[in-house]
Order: sequence, then structure tokens, then C-alpha cells
Amino acid sequence: MLTLHQLIKNMLEHLETDKAEILESNHPEDTLHEIVDGWIPVYYSQLSELLASKPSLGDGPSDYGLVKENPTVWDILTAAVYEALLEEAQEWLSQAQEEVEESK
Repeated sequence: MLTLHQLIKNMLEHLETDKAEILESNHPEDTLHEIVDGWIPVYYSQLSELLASKPSLGDGPSDYGLVKENPTVWDILTAAVYEALLEEAQEWLSQAQEEVEESK
């Protein structure tokens, strides 16, 4: 079963693998958005597993600007997963950038 915890863990491992490329990018935030978008499950069964692992995803994202007009339950869930992954990715980026600054 796919859990949000496992999905985040896998994404963070991917970020570490591509760390140099991300940090050297002219727009690391844009790169993060692209990577996060690629980690969003596209199959309803996987989204259902994520919801089962973290029922609060059903509440939707805190930023409803992420949800399209007249959303389906899947649109709301996808936006909530995107928001959760992006939050973790942004935290990772902040720490990675601090590490670079500290090493100078």
C-alpha cells in the first residue's frame, strides 16, 4: 500500500540524488514544482491508498487556489497531495541552500 509517508520519503531521496542540479538551477523553486508534479500519483487506486494512509488529505489543500473550478474528489485529493509534497520539498530546498551557504 502506498502511504504519504513513503511517497514523501521517495521524493526526498530523488531530490537528494538531483541535489546539485536543483541547487545550480537559475530557478530552483520552479525545478521543485516540476519534480513535485511528477511525484503525484495519477491512478485513482494510488490516490485512494494515500487517502487511507492520511485521511486529512480528504479535507483538501489549505490553498484552494490549487484546485480547479468545479473539482472532483480526485482533483481535491490531488491538490492536497501536491501541497503536502511541495511543503516537504520546499523545506528540503531551504535546508540544502543553508548547507551550501554554511560551507562557503
